[in-house]
Amino acid sequence: MVFAGAAGISRAAVSAEGSARGKRVGYITFGLQFEYQVAMVEGIKKKAADAGLVLQIVDGKGDPNLQVTEVLDAVTKQPDALLVNPVDAKLIVAGVKRANEANIPVFIMENPPPEGKYLGFVDFNNEGGGAMGADELAKLIGEKGVVLETRGSIGSDQAQLRHKGFVDRIKEKYPNIEVRSLNTEWVADNAYKMVLDAFTQNPNIKGVFSHNDEMVRGVVSALRQINKLVPAGKEGHVAVVGLDGTPLALDRIRQGTQDASVGQDPYAMGGIILNDIIAYFEGKPFNPKGQTEPILITKENVDDPNLWGNFGRKK
Repeated sequence: MVFAGAAGISRAAVSAEGSARGKRVGYITFGLQFEYQVAMVEGIKKKAADAGLVLQIVDGKGDPNLQVTEVLDAVTKQPDALLVNPVDAKLIVAGVKRANEANIPVFIMENPPPEGKYLGFVDFNNEGGGAMGADELAKLIGEKGVVLETRGSIGSDQAQLRHKGFVDRIKEKYPNIEVRSLNTEWVADNAYKMVLDAFTQNPNIKGVFSHNDEMVRGVVSALRQINKLVPAGKEGHVAVVGLDGTPLALDRIRQGTQDASVGQDPYAMGGIILNDIIAYFEGKPFNPKGQTEPILITKENVDDPNLWGNFGRKK
């Protein structure tokens, strides 16, 4: 991670003076096809509006090459700050460096570029989330058997850390579990096809851990197609644990088609990085590194109104 302060520049020196009101922030999202990302964007929009920031939102569409072009284009518009949630950390370096050359302050969410300078960064404890998913899946299958891991993209720091947390915990605590990892790239259609293929090769797979809840849609569809969508507690049930805590995931947990989700809060994450940007504009100190922590969501707590996936749910 390369923060501006890492080169010996004081926090006061890189902070602006005055007010956040009226400042323009270019926000290049990860991709609005994901429920979690939509919630994050909505939370950021509301907080930005309350602070008087002018937010210029561009949909990254989960496409790393498109996103680089979008960042480069955003720099030409000379915003007062740039907020980026990279799809691929290495590819986004070109955009971050261009912003550095233009003296536009950069703030990063979730997937830190290995080069280029940025003032603030926020992420989720992805490794802890992967480990939590491993513990829950192991418990659900009686700590033995073959399980699948549907992964995020190879160029994603989040996916690599979730993978590390998951497989390291399995190796450390559950020697009778075998993990087969599938490079499903965050996408439900990929998960559907690859899970179907995996069950064709081995019909005795006991469970699935998915790096996001979006891919669980594909997992559930695959299980339904091969008549393995069996309710929990019944013979032949395939345990499914996702990550994000989306509204659809919570509904699947209620219905019994998903056992659990490792929750991460997009509103909390968005709030942290927006507070950093506001503090920068106001010339106030801020912590350049923020993080949110995972929580386990099961049938026992799925109706908790404090879960972001329940916000706006009719009672």
